[in-house]
Amino acid sequence: MSGRYDRSDMEATTGIFQILAAVIAVGGAAKLVAPAAFTETLRALGLNGGEPAARTAGAVELAIGVGAIVIGGSAAALVVAAAYAIFAVTVVKARKVGAASCGCFGSVAAPPSTLHVVVNFVSALLALGAAATSPRALLDVLADQPLAGVPYLVLLGVGVWLTVALDTVGAQLLDEMTAVRRLGPVLRENGHPRVARARSTSRPAGSRRLD
Repeated sequence: MSGRYDRSDMEATTGIFQILAAVIAVGGAAKLVAPAAFTETLRALGLNGGEPAARTAGAVELAIGVGAIVIGGSAAALVVAAAYAIFAVTVVKARKVGAASCGCFGSVAAPPSTLHVVVNFVSALLALGAAATSPRALLDVLADQPLAGVPYLVLLGVGVWLTVALDTVGAQLLDEMTAVRRLGPVLRENGHPRVARARSTSRPAGSRRLD
């Protein structure tokens, strides 16, 4: 029984590792196709290499992601962990300098946020955990999967999509919610009509305003 559970845990760790590696590959491919956003991020950080530098970074990310998926192993997991640690540091610096976008996923990137830092930090920890179990290469995993590994690939794709959505749409929504919270007190102080109307409608029935 224990051997079965150990194998199950290793398969789960391998799946998570491959999702993390695939997300890096997606980000790298996006930078190659649409480097403008990451170019602006590099410029905000004081790195003026232009689009060639952005595309080079994208190519490196793509190589790391694809290589980790194809090769597997503890060394690949450590490289993925290091990549996410670098991403986290880069986002922290981008926030400090007021960069408009993290440039993570090309044209669909969101403003650098705390969410990006948390996701990258957690991803680094997960990749470090995977390094301890020496995750398997994708082809090795597919060889043991039913239906030629199609269900596994579908789950892998869903995991990648959810992670990218969290880093883009989720971060964008968080940024907008933060802006609304900051704007609320200003609107109340300035007597914004909608805020005043909302406050008047929330007044208990029968209560009168004392002038």
